[in-house]
Amino acid sequence: MSLRTRARTAAAAVAALAVAVLAGCASMPVSGAVNQGGDDVPRTGDFGQIAFGPTADADPEAIVRGFLRATQAGPTSAASFAVAREYLTKSAAETWSPSSRVLVTDVLPQPVLADGSDPTSDRVVVHASATVVASLDERGVFSEEQGGVETTFELAREGGQWRISHLDDGLMVPSPTFGSTFHVTTLYFPTPDLRSWVPDVRWFPQTTWRTSAVQQLLAGPPEYLAGAASAMLPVGTGLSASVTEGPDGTFQVLLTDQASEASGTARGVFAAQVRATLAEGRGAADVVLSDRNGPIVPTEVDVPELPHTPGRAVALQGGKLMNVTGRTLEQSELVVHLEGLDPQALAVSQAGDTVVVRDGVGRLVRVTGQSPSELLTGTWLLPPSIDRVGTVWTGDRGGPLVVVTPAGDRFALDVDWLEGRTVTSVRVSPEGARVAVVSSGEGGSTVQVAGIVRDARGVPTALASPVTVGASVTGVEQAVWQEESVLALLSRDESGATSVYLAGVGGLHLAVGGLPRRIGGISDPTWLSASVGSGDLLAIDGAGVLHVRQTTALWPVVGTGVQLAAFAG
Repeated sequence: MSLRTRARTAAAAVAALAVAVLAGCASMPVSGAVNQGGDDVPRTGDFGQIAFGPTADADPEAIVRGFLRATQAGPTSAASFAVAREYLTKSAAETWSPSSRVLVTDVLPQPVLADGSDPTSDRVVVHASATVVASLDERGVFSEEQGGVETTFELAREGGQWRISHLDDGLMVPSPTFGSTFHVTTLYFPTPDLRSWVPDVRWFPQTTWRTSAVQQLLAGPPEYLAGAASAMLPVGTGLSASVTEGPDGTFQVLLTDQASEASGTARGVFAAQVRATLAEGRGAADVVLSDRNGPIVPTEVDVPELPHTPGRAVALQGGKLMNVTGRTLEQSELVVHLEGLDPQALAVSQAGDTVVVRDGVGRLVRVTGQSPSELLTGTWLLPPSIDRVGTVWTGDRGGPLVVVTPAGDRFALDVDWLEGRTVTSVRVSPEGARVAVVSSGEGGSTVQVAGIVRDARGVPTALASPVTVGASVTGVEQAVWQEESVLALLSRDESGATSVYLAGVGGLHLAVGGLPRRIGGISDPTWLSASVGSGDLLAIDGAGVLHVRQTTALWPVVGTGVQLAAFAG
């Protein structure tokens, strides 16, 4: 069947440069009597940090150094940036905006008096330099970046004391303390059919993260999910007050009057959104929605499902289809037709009843059913991925991405951000709303994630504008979904050695500065597959040995003589 090209529905541009803050903490006593604490302990996992104001007669460099340290406490303290503003002149304190440009740096910048500045005069200039590794924008969107930054501080005497009179807006935070200064939060947006949640990772100040999270839910999905996820309440709906937590752990969310214009279903799904987001993976939080007229009783709805990979992985061993059960391989009951084929890539549907292989490098074949069925031919087809509705994703290297529907219809996707690049890996997320694409071209390999726009039948018609993931990892050849918003990346260095990394879509939780981290314990990996929900990660090494990583750094052997292995997706 001939290819029919679908027009691409462009999404908005990717989020801009970003924000972050320094982090530190006060010391705690290590001696003295042990006293019994009270029964009423506040329910919070957030830890405030202590900032110290300027000392008398401090020199200009000490003032800048103290200011940079004091900004650490802003996102974690109820006093916000009040102490940091003590280092500024009155006029500078009134105009400085800490959240407009916040950068994650490799180290805490060290201030140096500028050449030509005379500390005996009334005005001096101090520079502070560092290397930027990431940033956040005002919406809490994380982006990896690389490059140097130099910030200039102008100081003047005020009341006989040095104070900062002019400075750039924003903050700088060293990467080792980024995670303790900002609270990583997963927002959940529904797919257009309201069947699944689409996760979106953000980073907010520790003291205001709940309010910030609900504000961003009201703002709707980000650009890279445009058309793949939905906003529930009318445009313009906002918060009338900060989100508060009552003594019983119930969150109070006071909305503006526009919320009453939404349908009962929309209000019900929004309530579920807030519960899922504020619960942080621990079931569902108790939430009360209100407007100025009183509580809003949401309509009961079917709550969308969290992304997860169903079923067990399968593997090809000795020409037979096997189930991966724990650390063993067992013969699968599914009948597959592999006679005369040269399987070099493997995909299985979420229902577990459809298996597709790449025969050699130029042919995709469905090997389940009454007889083998050819889906697509090409010069060098990408390893297939099967989404939740059964559509097979692939493409010819150097050509467009191609989708093949369960009915056998084939469509090419016009993706302008892939022009001039060669796609090497494509993998659809379990909920079917996002796709991870690895491509090579000018500048080397790039990993990008974009929302999938579908028509009323569920057929993919376009991809949104992407976000880049794992920018610091070079030589990436494959990307698979390992958790809701985490990709496992297979990379190859210039010597040919391969490694496995984890990289977060929106930053990696529990990693230094939210940056990708390498996973050790596996030698010469050549292929990966992973399961969202369990976190299991399979790897085949160069000797055909199948290993499984089950939430530890250990990779026990599952089987030998394994050609291919794949979880659903």
